[in-house]
Amino acid sequence: MINQNKIIYFIVNPICGGGKGKLIVELIKSKFSDYYPHIHVTKQKGDAHAFTKLAIKNKASCVVSCGGDGTLNEVASALVGSHIPLAIVPIGSGNGLARHLKIPLSYTKALDLILNSKKIIETIDVGKVNENYFFSNAGIGFDAETIRSYSNQKTRKLIGYLKSMVLSIRNFKPVNAAIKPPYQQHTGEIMLLNISNSNCMGYNFSICPKASLEDGWLDVNIVKKSSWLTFLWIGIGYLLHLDLGKNRIQMRVKELELNTSSNVMQIDGEYLSLNSSSLKINIIPKALKILVG
Repeated sequence: MINQNKIIYFIVNPICGGGKGKLIVELIKSKFSDYYPHIHVTKQKGDAHAFTKLAIKNKASCVVSCGGDGTLNEVASALVGSHIPLAIVPIGSGNGLARHLKIPLSYTKALDLILNSKKIIETIDVGKVNENYFFSNAGIGFDAETIRSYSNQKTRKLIGYLKSMVLSIRNFKPVNAAIKPPYQQHTGEIMLLNISNSNCMGYNFSICPKASLEDGWLDVNIVKKSSWLTFLWIGIGYLLHLDLGKNRIQMRVKELELNTSSNVMQIDGEYLSLNSSSLKINIIPKALKILVG
């Protein structure tokens, strides 16, 4: 059980999960009434990062992200390199990192896990693309275009994601990418380039099922330009965790440099507009502490 003298910061996205964020505020006050919780509700992008920096300044013992993958990325990014552990209450749609860590997807159970914590903490690796941290995965190509479309959907659920995939199939054009040595060199059009730190993307979908948060490596999966039938076949393989289709490049790296013709990227399931065609990707070992039990 957590110490009553500890300072716990809860960073809450109120509009996440169809309004679950608003319900969580009252639940936190009820469950943690003996612990004087510091509850901060976000209003705009960047708030979660700023509130977490405040928590670090005030020497919090734990910072809890109550939201989706976007909120989690902001909170975790601020905590990289600090001694303060992150706790996750997943109320978003994808929840890739929470799924990998087997954190309950029920927000009441996730709060109970924190309340009754046995102080089981995992120290995980962190990925970085230029100046942006990622904790689950990052990608360019089809998955990034799907996420960009999804960011404009009114329905932030699986049906909205599937609709975005269909729209992306209609409009997607292969991306030019040039991967620099010393790793396997590739220059040409690609359908997808995904860099995974964890073995789970949103909705329990996995491109790199053998990826680990604690091995000091990033798992890279590239699908070269293909027909839609071939690409669909490879996608089915991802769903079933089978190696279907040979039009792929797979490698494990500690760092990677590449140039891309696209300015569309997804980081932890959130759309990012790139301001550079040159990408430097690397792994930072053991950079983030997470409360898992």
